[in-house]
Amino acid sequence: MTDERTHDARTEGRLPCGRDTDALVAQVADGSAEPRDAHQRECPYCQAALAEFDRLWAPVRAVADHRPRAPEGLLDEALRRIRGVAADPEFGTISDVRGRTRISAHAVESLARHLASGVPGVRAALSRLVAAGGGPETSLVGGPEVTAGVAGSSTVVSITLAADLGEDLVALGDRIRATVADGIRASTGLEPVAVLVHVDDVLL
Repeated sequence: MTDERTHDARTEGRLPCGRDTDALVAQVADGSAEPRDAHQRECPYCQAALAEFDRLWAPVRAVADHRPRAPEGLLDEALRRIRGVAADPEFGTISDVRGRTRISAHAVESLARHLASGVPGVRAALSRLVAAGGGPETSLVGGPEVTAGVAGSSTVVSITLAADLGEDLVALGDRIRATVADGIRASTGLEPVAVLVHVDDVLL
């Protein structure tokens, strides 16, 4: 699966939202994956990266809890794997004994769009485009749209939608999260760290 978006060398080491991946790695290494700043709490790109970096850093943290020094090579291996994920910020990766599959954020967005549209009570799933520093949000027409952040085997999906009048919006959000998370997990093998549901309007 591929993505048509072009790569700009000036964005090397940055997520699609503009955040520096080295800063996120340092945040995880310092044990500060939580709490997140205001941008990170809303940004699917940052949330996916933080979750994946935190998962890859876990062996170092586990050893540090029990020993004064990590075994030789453990720190370098964790950093190597994190840098590999950070170098490919628009693709998730699933690896097994048969090889490696790269899954674009665009593919995850298309799948999530289809899944969210099928949930009763959803009238339109619109994209929530999160710019660096909390820039403007844009709703796209022409069908359901979502935004997905991917990093390694982790993904975060953000959906902005209009709901049918009379729907229990909390229950609707729960149904969307469960449907989208289960569908992404089953179809791609990626782990949906979070599905962010934003109810933007209620329609007759």
